[in-house]
Amino acid sequence: MYYKHRRRGNETGVYVACTDRSLLDTINSMLSHKGIIGISDAEGKFHYIVDGRSHSEKAMSRINEIVSTSAAVIESEVPDSLLESVLKAVLIFYDFELSLLGTCAIFEIVKRMVVYRDLYFCSMRELYTFAGDVLELSYDQIERDIRYCLRKSSFFGMGLRTTMILRILADDVTDRLKETKKATI
Repeated sequence: MYYKHRRRGNETGVYVACTDRSLLDTINSMLSHKGIIGISDAEGKFHYIVDGRSHSEKAMSRINEIVSTSAAVIESEVPDSLLESVLKAVLIFYDFELSLLGTCAIFEIVKRMVVYRDLYFCSMRELYTFAGDVLELSYDQIERDIRYCLRKSSFFGMGLRTTMILRILADDVTDRLKETKKATI
């Protein structure tokens, strides 16, 4: 048994589930109807449950919408010019040659990792595909160009996987942006 209340205008749903089964039935019916459930916790963080049982493409589309909406908030907090200058400074710090196509690909990937965080735990294929789409290059060319520019960077010979290097770069940019934000306050 559950109780549901809705107001006219702004839609507010209050669901009180009395059993595990009624909780599961309520969640299932909401997911079947809308395909997504969003919950805000006490800290104001949003958590989403996306129904991917029947249409994984539709689920990915919904996830991309959520990420894009969240990124718009982040983008408004950090000017694009500041993000790009900090990212260039980080790439220079790690001895990347900014004129190389592989560095341009890394720039686009890391920029998206910082703003959207959706690529943070993606596979290399997804990362290279993203960079290829942005730069209009093939997967093989992106892979080759990134491998070449990594050989010329200070990461060469450290034995790190490319995904780990990209995470290090994204974390460094994020930390520097936080420091810049603190300095302006």
